[in-house]
Amino acid sequence: MFINQVSCSIIATLSLVLSVPTMAFASAPVQAQAISGPSQRMTPYRVSIKFNAPRKKAPPVTAGGATRGFCAVNDKAKSITSLTPKDRDGTDEVALTLSNRPSFFFYLPSSPARTAEFLLLTDDDSTIVYQKTFILPERAGVVEYQLPEDAPALQVGKQYHWFITLGCDTAMGASGNPTIEGWVERTEAPSALVKALQKADSGTYPTLYAESGIWHEALAFLANERRKAPTSTRSLADWRDLLKSVGLERIANEPLAN
Repeated sequence: MFINQVSCSIIATLSLVLSVPTMAFASAPVQAQAISGPSQRMTPYRVSIKFNAPRKKAPPVTAGGATRGFCAVNDKAKSITSLTPKDRDGTDEVALTLSNRPSFFFYLPSSPARTAEFLLLTDDDSTIVYQKTFILPERAGVVEYQLPEDAPALQVGKQYHWFITLGCDTAMGASGNPTIEGWVERTEAPSALVKALQKADSGTYPTLYAESGIWHEALAFLANERRKAPTSTRSLADWRDLLKSVGLERIANEPLAN
């Protein structure tokens, strides 16, 4: 009787000892997962930026159409191009902005032009809202022209027709004074966008603007990021994604000129 009790006690002790390594081994994957979890979450994951166009057709033009001449050193250079969203058929759409004095972007090829004229008209092209001559950078690339403080503030809900004309000297072999154009409308930020911006970090701002169809802010933010970090592969990739999503692949890799 006593021997049976001792045997049972020994067996129980051995079972307890043998179970300890098994329990420790079973918990190891859980511990490893807990350690590796944060490092996995910290791995950067970039979502491609795609512009969600608001599908606002540009109003019918009553003024003369824009010319897209080269005004460049040679005919192989790319022509001056406005950075504006296009429809599927290639026609201009009205670009939305939240700013009362937004920035306007265009691609400038190598050119003898040293100045350009910015012209802002009402949607029926009947009234000049603002007109200004500005200095062009000496290098080719994407140029940003921000509406200055002396310009009238854009009104919410109104559409404006803008033009940029290069001041070329035909005596230097240029082929005229080409003009590009675009449409802009100031709008109020949708409540969903406001809430999203409040919760998001600044790195996701361009994506949120693009998804909401706010062109000027998405483009200006990415341009600023490229200036702050010229060697950043992410900033350049985001910029390329945005331009390619509106049919501007041809100049997606061009540098910022100013």
